[in-house]
Amino acid sequence: MDRTVGVAPLPPETISQLNKTCTSIDIIPLLKGANASLSFNKAQDQAIGYIISFIADEKGIVGNCTPEAHVVFGESGEINYEADIYYSNGCNAFAFIKGGKIVFVNKIRPEGIDFFKNFIKPISKEKMDSLAKMN
Repeated sequence: MDRTVGVAPLPPETISQLNKTCTSIDIIPLLKGANASLSFNKAQDQAIGYIISFIADEKGIVGNCTPEAHVVFGESGEINYEADIYYSNGCNAFAFIKGGKIVFVNKIRPEGIDFFKNFIKPISKEKMDSLAKMN
């Protein structure tokens, strides 16, 4: 069952506004053993714009998938939007959440899926072993 029946995508004008006002983005992997979280702030304006450019205008697909990551879009220390990211098992979505409910759902552009797949991946056994030796 798709949990987003009747849920519209975040409108293009809202995405455009987010691009103008967002001062920070935090990407938190939800997969066990995945890379550490990633944060961007106003000093990394291009990176923030790049991440926001991954949000397509079309409605995304959540299905019964489990989110791979959680993204927090901030403005001057306040949380503007939060979204779970889905990009495997036939799902493709930024699912924007408010009060524990999905309020908007947008597709992730192909370059966004590539970015998240490269960033949010389990750490290899070799890397885990080398990190363990450092401690």
